[in-house]
Amino acid sequence: MSRGSGLLSRLLSSEIKGQLLLLFHKNPGLIDTVDGVACRVGRMTNSIESDVEDLIDLGVLKIKRVGKSEVILLDDMRDQEFQRLIVEYLDRVSGKGTSCDAD
Repeated sequence: MSRGSGLLSRLLSSEIKGQLLLLFHKNPGLIDTVDGVACRVGRMTNSIESDVEDLIDLGVLKIKRVGKSEVILLDDMRDQEFQRLIVEYLDRVSGKGTSCDAD
């Protein structure tokens, strides 16, 4: 399994991860608690915790302490790196990454 394929599989291994990624991409400056994020995606906090932890482990999301609260936010640099890897993977599997003579 290539790095791009494994990354894509892990990023989209659950519906909740897809919802979380969509939320943070549609709201790039979003900084919120896990409870707040759960509310935004219409879920209970305990139903998103493991997916949030996995996205933090991957480096797409990060934790920051603000006062007495821990908040999560998108790690812009890591997210851009993942987007680049995914595009490269999709180009390879679609054949765009091959050199062909086009007339």
